Amino acid sequence: MSDQQTVAGAASAATAAIAAAAASTGGADGYKTAMDRMGAILGADGIKGDGKRMAAALDLAAQSPEMAAEAVTAFVVANVAASGSSPAEPGKQAGNYEQQRLAAAALAQPQAATNGGPKVNIDRNAIFAARRNTTKGV
Repeated sequence: MSDQQTVAGAASAATAAIAAAAASTGGADGYKTAMDRMGAILGADGIKGDGKRMAAALDLAAQSPEMAAEAVTAFVVANVAASGSSPAEPGKQAGNYEQQRLAAAALAQPQAATNGGPKVNIDRNAIFAARRNTTKGV
């Protein structure tokens, strides 16, 4: 598995825009420098894998292209709180979600109410007989 992480959606579009701007001003060397800078920022310890910090680092890097990668990384790690999930938690959260989904699906099934409770037998004849024997009117 590659050590680099792929940035999806708007983040990759912003990275491409930054790289294109650097390439237009600095040629091929500018493009390589910009891509190396973005790779260093988004792959740094404390930022890699944390969506909240990655988004903040990408925004900061785009707004201040003259800022060094180490400075962007240090600023983001110091000032942006880490997201609530660690790399080990998404699987746990997915398992909890799956259990809740299956429980809700079982409740939505017609037989779900009768499977867990006592079986009720309704005697139609007894009901009709009780109605026939009651006095009509007041």
